[in-house]
Amino acid sequence: MQRLGIAGISRQHPTATCGLVLLAAALALWGCTRQEVRPAYAITGALLLDGTAQPPVEDSVVVVTEGKIVAMGPASQVRVPGGARRVDAHGRFVFPLIPDQPLRVEGPADLIVCDVNPARDPDYSRKVSGRMEGGRWTQYPN
Repeated sequence: MQRLGIAGISRQHPTATCGLVLLAAALALWGCTRQEVRPAYAITGALLLDGTAQPPVEDSVVVVTEGKIVAMGPASQVRVPGGARRVDAHGRFVFPLIPDQPLRVEGPADLIVCDVNPARDPDYSRKVSGRMEGGRWTQYPN
């Protein structure tokens, strides 16, 4: 009667067993270390309502990298990084996805691009033209 070891491999072939264990470990590590590269975005031209008591910012730029807001403010003060995908939001409003979670630098990029001022239109959720959650567009502005 033959005795079986790991995964039914014969103990008479320890090299094969060792090789399979190493292969399985390598595949598991490869899956864990693979990182998704997210593009940088620059949302430009919108009226920025960051969800705080600060006044709105006209002709704003919001820069998003790796799921976080890395810069936001007036276009005259915020540099758009080279290679960032520009999203033209002139005539629109940028607002927090969740109203009681204000937008902030180094905070998550959870925001909406809206065709109306969300602070003045209670039906604004029907007029969202773009939605970003964690730096990913779930609805790209059209």
